[in-house]
Amino acid sequence: MAKLRSVVVAHAAQMSQQIGGAVDIFGSFDNIIQPLFPHPMMRLSIVLTFEEITKPTVFEVRLNGPDDDLISRGELTPMVDPLGVGKKIVDIDKFLVKTRGRYTIDVFEKEGEELKFIKTETLFIAEYPPQRRFSPEQVEEIAKNDELIRSVKTEFKPFGFENPIKLQHNLLKDAPIEDGFLAIPESDKLEIEGQEIELTGVRRQIEWMFGNPIPKEEEATPETNESEEK
Repeated sequence: MAKLRSVVVAHAAQMSQQIGGAVDIFGSFDNIIQPLFPHPMMRLSIVLTFEEITKPTVFEVRLNGPDDDLISRGELTPMVDPLGVGKKIVDIDKFLVKTRGRYTIDVFEKEGEELKFIKTETLFIAEYPPQRRFSPEQVEEIAKNDELIRSVKTEFKPFGFENPIKLQHNLLKDAPIEDGFLAIPESDKLEIEGQEIELTGVRRQIEWMFGNPIPKEEEATPETNESEEK
C-alpha cells in the first residue's frame, strides 16, 4: 500500500516550470495566529507527497475542523515518478478558518468502493496571540509614565459584518472610555447585531502594545521664503 511521506500547507503552490517533479511553494506555515475568527484566506494550498506507489492510484482526502467536523472531501490521482513518488497540490480558494484549534487531513487509498486508511496529519493550528501577564510593578511603571502606551483605540470589521466596530482597551480599569468606542467586557464577549463576538484575541493583541513608547508625530518642517525684499 502507498504511504504518505509529507504534507505541506502554504498560501500558494505550483508545479515547478524549471525542475521536473519539484513544487514551488509560497508562504508555507504550521500555525495561524489571528486576533479574531472566523479568518478568511484568499487561498489554501496543500502539497501532498506519496511514496511506494506501484500502480496508478486514487486517493481520497478529507479536511477536518477542530471539532473533527468535515470541511470538504475529494479524490486525487498524483503523477508518479520512476521511483514510486507522487506529488499532488490541492488548492482551495477562499478558505475560511472558522475557529481556533487544530485542522487536520485524513488520507485514504481507494480501490473500487473500498477505502484503506493511510494516515491523519495536522494541517495547521489556528490560535489567538499569546497572553501577556502584567505584574503590579509593571502596571505601576507604565501608569506613571505619560510617554508609554496605556490605552489603545482600534476599529475593525468582523467577518460577515457590514459596519466596523470601535473598541477601546485600557491598561487601567478606571480610565474613561471615549465617546463612540466600546470597552472590551470582562468576559471578552460582545453582542453586536444579535451575534456574539469573541474578543479574547483582540484583547491579547492590544495588551502587547501597553508599555511601548507612544509614537511621536513627525514635526512639520517650516517652509522658508528664499526671496528677500531689497
